[in-house]
Amino acid sequence: MNTHDEDTDIARGARHATASAPALSVILPTDGLEAIRGVLDHLRRQTIAGQLEIVLATPASSRIDPAHQSLAAFGWVGVVDVENLDSLGRARALALQAARAPYAFLGETHSFARSPDWAERLLARHREGWAVVVPGFHNANPGRLLSWAGFLLDYGGWMHDQPAGETDYWPLNNSSCDRSAVLGCTQDLAGALSYGDQMLLALKSGGHRVWFEPEAALAHLNISRWRDWLDEHWVAGHLVAGYRSRDWPLPRRWAYAAAAPLIALVLFVRVRPPARQAIRRYGLSRAILPTMLLGTTTRALGEALGYLRLGRLAASERRMTEYELHKQRYA
Repeated sequence: MNTHDEDTDIARGARHATASAPALSVILPTDGLEAIRGVLDHLRRQTIAGQLEIVLATPASSRIDPAHQSLAAFGWVGVVDVENLDSLGRARALALQAARAPYAFLGETHSFARSPDWAERLLARHREGWAVVVPGFHNANPGRLLSWAGFLLDYGGWMHDQPAGETDYWPLNNSSCDRSAVLGCTQDLAGALSYGDQMLLALKSGGHRVWFEPEAALAHLNISRWRDWLDEHWVAGHLVAGYRSRDWPLPRRWAYAAAAPLIALVLFVRVRPPARQAIRRYGLSRAILPTMLLGTTTRALGEALGYLRLGRLAASERRMTEYELHKQRYA
């Protein structure tokens, strides 16, 4: 990444606004503008689009022009060059460090601001003192059973029809954070922004608090093909265990691997209440529940192998990067 003084733009950035700093930075790892076309379309409709900064973490080979017309609506644009996107955590860390705003949203290529006041609502909660603000999630492709099962497993606890309030647990992706709190909570920013619960634990230990704001509506696209759906859950478990247990002694890793069946049950029990609510409210098939149990079991198997250091973590990370960057191909 290039380094610049305070009067120049970040990396290959282009500044368009006259205000001294953006209100909110949107962090987006991507391998090209085509992958985030839908994200940008929705962000342009924001009531405060001119106060947003778009920070793209992308390989130099993508040749993204920060002055491209699709980025013209935003107050600030920065393009942070990374060697590759195999490590999304490293890409997010570089982009977060380069961002200008006091608050940053960790976005994805397949999550879309659903309401025009999405950014305003996130900022309003941040200005009340909340270090992390979680939006209310909608299913962006609700017509398939696998889409609903995956969506409920990942975001069922933060669906848009849940009541607002303080929460102890939040998704790393698709949440908005106080940049200074995140940058100051750990020396391993890339690892904490990868997989596992390092960031959650670090912010909690620092006394930072989290608010769930369902009116800040966000739509999330989900995998709906069997082979890829199962693989994504296996890879997610493998990565979480691998990152979580990097410094664990062997006996502790073995103990967690042996507890894999319990992990599957704990994960399922956690997501079952919002799943039952969704079944009632949206008339969904009850087959979603056993499908979700299959998902938690697959993830638990991935975790067990991750704790045992079986399977290459780098290979799992590359597969997850493919799903994260190009989920439209699998939805």
